[in-house]
Amino acid sequence: MPRNIVAMVLSLALSLCCALTRADGGGATDQRFVVDIELQTLDQFNLLMRRAEQLLLSGKVQQQGEAAVVFVLHGPVLRSLVRQNYAANRETVDIAARLSALEVIDVKACRTWMGGHGVAEGDLQPFVETVSYGPAEVERLVKQDNYLYF
Repeated sequence: MPRNIVAMVLSLALSLCCALTRADGGGATDQRFVVDIELQTLDQFNLLMRRAEQLLLSGKVQQQGEAAVVFVLHGPVLRSLVRQNYAANRETVDIAARLSALEVIDVKACRTWMGGHGVAEGDLQPFVETVSYGPAEVERLVKQDNYLYF
């Protein structure tokens, strides 16, 4: 998929959070979202992180004890979250860690993808949770926990 189309899709997807706010004052919604996109570049991931940060700063999402957006990652962008690559990816890791600590996002990594690409669980940043198989985790979040899939 061409890079500019992916960026537009990602931006549009996170914009759904804004569209689903309550009509009585535009407060934050209780709805939670899952993003399941095989990100190929760090720029794509940065775009998502910046958009999630803007949703927090604008009050569209709040710190509620459970993340409003879950990123289930299975693709080359996972390498940016490897501890040994921190210096090269500091900005991305820092914003993802901050948003995770603020309970705006959860970042989950697919162990199946990691195993096939030589990424060990212990190599990931501490805020990244692993799941056995990314697509199954997305399906679980949608069916069991009523996340919206986009």
